[in-house]
Amino acid sequence: MNPATKQYLKEHGPVRLVALYRLFANSYPALRHSALKQARRFEHNYSKPSSKGADQVRARLIFYTHQIEKGLSHTHFRYGFGKRPLASLAQKMEMYRKVVPDYLSDQSYCSALAALHEYVVRHDGHKEALQYVKGLFAEGTWLEIQAQQSNLGGSTVIERSSKANNANLPFKELAENRHSIREYADQPVTYKELLPAIQLAMRTPTVCNRQPARLRIILNPELITKALNIQGGFNGYKIPPVLLLITADNTAFMAPQERNEGFTDGGLFGMSLLLSLEREGLAACPLNTMMKEGPEKATRKLLNIPDQENMVMYIAVGHFPDTVKTCVSHRFNAEDILKVLQ
Repeated sequence: MNPATKQYLKEHGPVRLVALYRLFANSYPALRHSALKQARRFEHNYSKPSSKGADQVRARLIFYTHQIEKGLSHTHFRYGFGKRPLASLAQKMEMYRKVVPDYLSDQSYCSALAALHEYVVRHDGHKEALQYVKGLFAEGTWLEIQAQQSNLGGSTVIERSSKANNANLPFKELAENRHSIREYADQPVTYKELLPAIQLAMRTPTVCNRQPARLRIILNPELITKALNIQGGFNGYKIPPVLLLITADNTAFMAPQERNEGFTDGGLFGMSLLLSLEREGLAACPLNTMMKEGPEKATRKLLNIPDQENMVMYIAVGHFPDTVKTCVSHRFNAEDILKVLQ
């Protein structure tokens, strides 16, 4: 139904007819239709990556680069780590070279080269690991890896002392200096330390001010361990002093077209909270809650999450250690993602 017809019915149609239309528009079949349409749109892009050419290849290239960066930033560095992501990265880089003619001027590709360059440098003297890596790449790519010495990829060092004045930094500086930190000082984080950041994050805008975000603060180490074991994305690290869980309460929404609004509003709240934690001098790392049915069910039971709440993200929180490494995580330039409509 076009907008003009809908507006006419609202203004001139019988009250009962308008009520029936609204009932149908907000019904379960309408929700199901919208969800299936969205699922088909995602499936087309996910199952046929070749249809999107360079964009899909680049997404995978970035994914595997980040896996290497996490290994490079680990305090307990493990020589020879990452054989699977290295092999996958080699494959995606070769594909990228074929679909992007000027790949050497592409920062995503150069970020992969920089991460691999650090991998090679860090493995100096470990002949077996270097032979394995060299065997994955074509000779030309191997020369590119050896020559790439930029700061576009790999690991970077964060000093705790650099965070001492965070509360007084202008927003630009605070945002530019925030990194996801996965390893923390052996120092508890208290509810009192968290509360100012949470209170500041409450200024996050939401649709019609409905404020669907809900927050669980998990301080119990045993509960944190169980939750992260189910989540599966924090393996290899000590458990954080605090684990936050952001959910979105769907009772704040009223129609099928709002079915995903909780993720939007919850994500906005999550970013506000991450920056607020940074302002308070606390280290943090967002962790996804995109779980399959079994892990999601186990998490809901463990943390007593009611069915009307969607899980949006975890955030691991702790105090900065004196020195810690983290991923460079190179970002696109703003102009890389822009379309200006005039």
